[in-house]
Amino acid sequence: MPVPRLPADRLPRRPLSVSLLELSLVTILIGIFITVAIDRIWPLRITAEKTAVLEVQGALESALGITIAGRIARGAGLSAIARLQGANPMRFLATPPANYVGSFAHPRRHRIPPGSWYFDRRNRTLVYLVRFRHHFETPLTGPKRVRFRVELVYRSKSHRLSGLAGVRLVQLNPYHWRAR
Repeated sequence: MPVPRLPADRLPRRPLSVSLLELSLVTILIGIFITVAIDRIWPLRITAEKTAVLEVQGALESALGITIAGRIARGAGLSAIARLQGANPMRFLATPPANYVGSFAHPRRHRIPPGSWYFDRRNRTLVYLVRFRHHFETPLTGPKRVRFRVELVYRSKSHRLSGLAGVRLVQLNPYHWRAR
């Protein structure tokens, strides 16, 4: 048996617009979702910066070790290894990180953006300027930064070339990242 159909002019009409209440509820829900997402994602920026610094530090230590091994394999003497003291460790990387801005004799004369690495030729230090400085603690005054230097390691306190035991990348200042 066929189902009777109503004429088109007698069909119930659904409203084509969204009510103000529905629009308000959707806006409130989107605002809540955004607030929760920002609260969860915001601390990840600090974790990402900390991880990036540690990653570059690890790459520099590996590159320094490979450089030393290469010099030893080529038969270079201890004096060639000793010349690494105070060297710019970025030059040992095949490709420096994208946020390495270069080597400067007077870095304060340049506008080096936060989140950048640079080599201070006068102090012979590699410096990272912290981007999220409010989440970083260090006893240093001035811009929030981490400093590193390539230093020689000796077997004794005499610091004679014959007592050279190795070369390492030394962190020059203590620091601490805060999550919030």
